[in-house]
Amino acid sequence: MKVLHLTANQFIRPMSNGRNRPLLLGCEDAAGKQFEIVVKLRGREMSVSMQLAELVTAQFADDLGLDVPQAAVVELPLGFEAVMPQPEAAAAAQASPGLNFGSLHLGTGFTTWPPGRAPHGHQRDQAAAIFAFDALVQNPDRKAANPNLWARSDRLGVYDHEQAFSFLSIPIIGGAPRPWEVDDHVAASFRFLESHIFYAALRGAAFSLDEFEERLGSLTDNQLEGYGQSVPEDWRADNDLCEKIADYLREARQERSKFLNFIRYLLR
Repeated sequence: MKVLHLTANQFIRPMSNGRNRPLLLGCEDAAGKQFEIVVKLRGREMSVSMQLAELVTAQFADDLGLDVPQAAVVELPLGFEAVMPQPEAAAAAQASPGLNFGSLHLGTGFTTWPPGRAPHGHQRDQAAAIFAFDALVQNPDRKAANPNLWARSDRLGVYDHEQAFSFLSIPIIGGAPRPWEVDDHVAASFRFLESHIFYAALRGAAFSLDEFEERLGSLTDNQLEGYGQSVPEDWRADNDLCEKIADYLREARQERSKFLNFIRYLLR
């Protein structure tokens, strides 16, 4: 995935959902090409480490073959809030000058995945890959009430990953759990997956994770290190999260067979 580097130049509207109240902004690249971007401004619900996680996870998802909106780093110019009519959105923009995470707006032709719908046919393999992906990045935020999923024809796509890899930035006694080191303690750490949007639908169902395993195994060190290299220096200045993510994913690549056996065990 090529990360877009853009400057916001137009306020379009607030998005209708999302706890961090993202904004739909018109943005342009260095050549003057225009894009519509969903931007998540820094704030109480979107820390710098969350923006970092969003940017890295989008690229990782793309390399695993998941459909994910193209990621962007968006410069919000000083004074941009002056073009925003809503006071709350303007205040958020005023507090978040500089670089913010964004993603390409999907536009029309897609639907949000409704709670209670079960994937069918080829969708089951995609759903299983999404479930495995969320287990690997330890994302607890794809639930029935908040699926963060979109569908176009028979394709499923994902978005919203600010909680991914949070276990690497929060001190955990005994270290962060690995989903390939399975024991009772580790299994208990992954109980959040029982609330996953696809958990019930996939249990006992036929699906294949062969492509997921192949893609995970084929990731190169350059790719894994490249995720961190795409992160703005300001976001990396006071943490080593990029290095921790790269180390974790190298370990996941090595232990992919054990990891996927754990996923199959959970969905047995």
